[in-house]
Amino acid sequence: MSDGTSLFYIDEIPSEEAAMTSRLSRKERRAQRAANKGIKRGEKKKDGEVGSKGKRTKEEISQETGLDPLDPLTSYILQYQNFFLPLIDEEKKLEVDQFENRLNTWRLDRLISEGYTLLNLSAKTAGMQSGKLLVEFTAPYFYTGRFSTGDQVRLSIEDPLNETPIREGMVTGKTHRTITVVCDSAVDVSKVWRMDQSISLLSYNRMKNAVKAIEKNVPSCNLKGLVINEDLSENIEDEDSHSFRGSSLRDIFIGATKCDPNVPSGLFANNQEILEWCKKQLERPPEDMAKDDVLTQLNGSQLKAVATMLRNRFSLIQGPPGTGKTWTIVNAIYLLKRHFKINVAILVSGFTNMAVDNLLDGLTRCGISGLRVGQSLRVREDLRTKTVDYQFETHPLSKEYEETRELIRLMKEQKPVAGLQTAKDFDQYYKKRSQLTQKLSKLHTKIYRDIMKADIICTTCVSAASGLLRATEFPLVIIDEGSLSTEPSSLIPLMKGAHHACILGDHQQLPPTILNTSNAALAYSLFERFYDQYVAPSSMLTVQYRMHPNIAFFSSQMFYKGLVQSAPCVFGRKSIQFSLFRDPLEYPIAFLDHSYPESSNGTSYYNDGEVQIVFNVLNALFQENPDLKGDNVGVITPYIGQVNELTRYQTSYISSDRQYNTYSNTYGYGSGSSTHHDLSYSMSPLAHKISMVEINSVDSFQGREKDVIIYSGVRCNDRGSIGFLGDVRRMNVALTRARLGFIMVGSASTVGKGLLFDSQVSVTQQSDRKILSGWSEYVKWIKDHDLLRASPW
Repeated sequence: MSDGTSLFYIDEIPSEEAAMTSRLSRKERRAQRAANKGIKRGEKKKDGEVGSKGKRTKEEISQETGLDPLDPLTSYILQYQNFFLPLIDEEKKLEVDQFENRLNTWRLDRLISEGYTLLNLSAKTAGMQSGKLLVEFTAPYFYTGRFSTGDQVRLSIEDPLNETPIREGMVTGKTHRTITVVCDSAVDVSKVWRMDQSISLLSYNRMKNAVKAIEKNVPSCNLKGLVINEDLSENIEDEDSHSFRGSSLRDIFIGATKCDPNVPSGLFANNQEILEWCKKQLERPPEDMAKDDVLTQLNGSQLKAVATMLRNRFSLIQGPPGTGKTWTIVNAIYLLKRHFKINVAILVSGFTNMAVDNLLDGLTRCGISGLRVGQSLRVREDLRTKTVDYQFETHPLSKEYEETRELIRLMKEQKPVAGLQTAKDFDQYYKKRSQLTQKLSKLHTKIYRDIMKADIICTTCVSAASGLLRATEFPLVIIDEGSLSTEPSSLIPLMKGAHHACILGDHQQLPPTILNTSNAALAYSLFERFYDQYVAPSSMLTVQYRMHPNIAFFSSQMFYKGLVQSAPCVFGRKSIQFSLFRDPLEYPIAFLDHSYPESSNGTSYYNDGEVQIVFNVLNALFQENPDLKGDNVGVITPYIGQVNELTRYQTSYISSDRQYNTYSNTYGYGSGSSTHHDLSYSMSPLAHKISMVEINSVDSFQGREKDVIIYSGVRCNDRGSIGFLGDVRRMNVALTRARLGFIMVGSASTVGKGLLFDSQVSVTQQSDRKILSGWSEYVKWIKDHDLLRASPW
């Protein structure tokens, strides 16, 4: 236990712009956080309510919370819960309010133009998927709506708020004219439908349950594989059945203790074989390039990361872009399972489905079996055989289960009618139905117990609270993308019985996304909080395998103190030809300067002139590189308004090439994804390549890569104001997505000034803040290396 001062605190809430753009040094941030702690135990809040260590009696504490008032952790637990539970409620309320306000107050033409609503959709059934109805909705026009795979939607005839029953669904695929939705209930295909982007509140409920579960300690630990503690015959999707086991790591999370890096701890603290391996790796000098005898494919920094993960009950691994976080996790699990033969149940989580799929793919390639838990419709198609749904459908008892369920359904339809059948008929009916129900329950349990024999479960953080996992404990939890996840979201997998855990992330890339910017504490991930407070041992991956060395250079210098070096394999790769590159082999980078003015639609920025330049660049790239595929090129921008304009132009280009002149009817707002298009019409090879180019926001590209990235900066004004563009973490993501070539389109004079605020802020204040923008430094670097070119278009 510490000296009684809690390590848990969150910053004073900054303004929205400051929260997005401030770039303080590590020392300055620590000093700021030390000066601006959250509500301490015993302090009074603004409304006069006493903080978590008020003057309540021991009996009152026990009655209200169920906690032992004599437990030294109780005050820390109460402080933690009292801080986070209201923040989750506020965020949830804001999302509901925004959704209802949008549908209640926005004009229909605005809903359509900003891509939240589609009208006049015809419907047809498209089969079944994972036991649910698939419906394909077709629009009578080309559109660029927001809707993308995995999105929640609401279906209605006229009024999405007041029609009953409420029809919800999830998008499983799209083209420029169709959207396929898996529906919760039947859809009348003879009707004309309306579709609205909807919301899901499930994650908020699970986050609250995880924060409440911080009360639970898990005193013992099982190292004999996955143990299912309860019957699985009940409805596994019942929200009330979610069971959080708690965690023996709770003392760290609530700020009562730190994890001492000098003392081995956790599940393997008494395993001398593992400790000796860890000691060997941690004592490696930085210049030691010798391969490990077991993990022969890992570099020195990755080996140190694995050793840090195994030696400490809780640890952090920082993974800059392209340094192989996924590969490091896969090899850590391989080491435990294949080399040390440790039979421990492992929960592997990530913030996004894509990250979890990548982890499962890596494990599969190493010959390690993992089970994918969550919405199978959101799982990568080549991994569907690893999902619970697929395992259930192909189980030997599945046919008998479905036949039994059908018999029960038919019996319910043919229930005896009072007055027409005898008491004996009723007795026989209910006896038979009871027998079938019991049989169904036993079959259900047997099937799921067989499926759950996998002792490595892969799931998103939110899906870790799936009803299917309610009866299981996971002593070892590994979380990827920890810096993208809010702290309550990260707690979901950690409260599944963790005794040993590691979080991997990079706080120099994007933080968690929240709606209520006054709740900036939610945008401060558990990963970053612990990294700032030195709560847990940490390690950093320092060799990148993604980018051309000079594409990686600026990011390494600016964000990682030059510590990130390029692996030998990135040297000598094939080059991308582009006439405006200074040297395709040495510097496949160009900044195309222009003076086209920016525009605003009230909620975002866009730049029509830049759109023209981007598509001229695409034409040039495909002409100069005949082997370059469209889906190996990405166009990214920080502004959703520009995503919209770029996607409109792409749609227009494709429809024009097909001589399909319906673009004038286009509705919509940039969806952020244009990789799935209706290719039923004949297109030229160039148009086909352009149709496959992905246009998306910078945020959606975190963790991803393309051979060539074209970055549209949008901002061009006399003030030198770049606002939202100036967020340095978003900048870091943008500069590190390209493998072979990076082309930025923008106004060098505007970006070079790099002022973070718009015209409402005085010039003096803007000048004071200029140092916070990394773009001015980038433009200087571009000029110093002769990479600035006037756009010829």
